[in-house]
Amino acid sequence: MKIARVRVTHIDMSFWGDFAARQDELPLVTLMAVHPQYRHPLSSWFPSDAMCVVEIQTDDGLVGTGWCEDYARATSVIIENHLTRLLVGADPLERSRLWDQLFRSTMPYGRKGAALYAVSAIDIALWDLAGKHFSQPVFELLGGRARDPVPVYASHLHFTNEDEFVAEATEYVRRGFKAMKMRFLHGPADGLPGMRRNVELVKMLRAAVGDDIDIMADAYMGWDLEYALRMCRALAPFDMKWVEEPLLPDQLKEYAILRSESPVPIAAGEHETTRYGFAQIIEAGALDIIQFDIGRVGGFSEARNVCALAQTAGLPVYTHAYGLPTLHLATADTAVSMVEYFPVPVWDDIEEAPHFDGAAIPEGGQTSVTDAPGLGATLSLDGFTPLV
Repeated sequence: MKIARVRVTHIDMSFWGDFAARQDELPLVTLMAVHPQYRHPLSSWFPSDAMCVVEIQTDDGLVGTGWCEDYARATSVIIENHLTRLLVGADPLERSRLWDQLFRSTMPYGRKGAALYAVSAIDIALWDLAGKHFSQPVFELLGGRARDPVPVYASHLHFTNEDEFVAEATEYVRRGFKAMKMRFLHGPADGLPGMRRNVELVKMLRAAVGDDIDIMADAYMGWDLEYALRMCRALAPFDMKWVEEPLLPDQLKEYAILRSESPVPIAAGEHETTRYGFAQIIEAGALDIIQFDIGRVGGFSEARNVCALAQTAGLPVYTHAYGLPTLHLATADTAVSMVEYFPVPVWDDIEEAPHFDGAAIPEGGQTSVTDAPGLGATLSLDGFTPLV
């Protein structure tokens, strides 16, 4: 069996579904908040949301499908203009060899970012294809069911006003979520009043959901070390499960200081890639919780390596983002403790729908994947024109 064709399709829709459109007009602190003209809305600086879908077809007609984010069409171009020629004619079941070739060949311009998005999408497609070839779901190829169902946490919570904020939080409790994550509104540019407001919102959330629900909050790289230290000390009374991405990803020295002095666990990793990047994080003692994204880290092949590193270091993994690849990994790998999910808030009139790849809406704060071969994805490309 050989790869006969690689088809790449750019899709001008969000990898995150309705969440991305809703979040654009909601207040939150980000790494660009230091520049007043890009404080709000998110779309004033964030690249247009888009996806790259990769279909790998063999000479006997099997097709494996993978996908990732495709900001500025960068991922699609890398696959179309470079990586496709490394794939055609290769044995698709030799996933380890292909991963290494893809990673090494992109080294002059890669290592992280869009090049690793491209490698991730291809790797996901190869695992999907292998599952179809062996008539097995991907989680079986990864070692079988280690857990079923998979616990998920609600990760939409934004402050709009007090009534909606409390209503959204209490609705997640009613739906059976055991954990939920909010977004911080303020960073260093907002001074002490902003810091106090951040604390007030966490206090409000804890009061709304009670003591038996885990609460987390995301700063999306919008703080500096001094601010993060002061915030985490102020948040100590509220028994938070973690504060997420308070600093820029490469500030490992600062992360290590924060982790050593913060009374609240520190989580990050969605913007890091490969075992090499996470080995540096772990060696620096920079994080309490690992949060890679399977569509960025290097696909299934590299996610397994990062999970092994995290387990060896005694660090839990709470994966970034939802979708069938993530759920197959979490089903098979005991390192993954919980998966992120973006529900529609109770104050919105949009009907919650299955994820774009067919992943089910969680029930009771948990979900399962089927025994369908491969990923079991139902992704439709109708109306979109392939690039190759």
